Amino acid sequence: MKERIPFLVDIAVGVVLMAAGWVMPVDYYNTMVFAAGFGLVWAGLVHLLRVIYWQAPQRRAAYQARQQEAHINAVDERKQFLRMKAGHIAYQIMLVLLFLVALVLALIRADAWVILLVFLLTVFQWAIGVVIFRILEKRM
Repeated sequence: MKERIPFLVDIAVGVVLMAAGWVMPVDYYNTMVFAAGFGLVWAGLVHLLRVIYWQAPQRRAAYQARQQEAHINAVDERKQFLRMKAGHIAYQIMLVLLFLVALVLALIRADAWVILLVFLLTVFQWAIGVVIFRILEKRM
């Protein structure tokens, strides 16, 4: 039952958001709030049905085998290294990609605030990467 509680909370929050979106007087924001609630309800329902499906008595052995494999993969040092390496490569790719997007926006003469926003996102990503690295470096 404790595996189902987060999804039930998601569904409840989604229903509250849908109700809030339904009664909000501003057209623009009520659509966004309603859509966020709708997405939260459906995501919670799908995950709840997935948990119910795998916890059925006829699938319990397969579910426990999958959980055991996921646990082994989570604590395996090689796979932890590979996840960290993949995250580092994705970080580098996104950093270069954001700089290129800022350059392309500048070349096509987009509004200055759009270019500045993309550039500031790039700087923020770089800074947060450095900060996280320093924190992890001190911790290990």
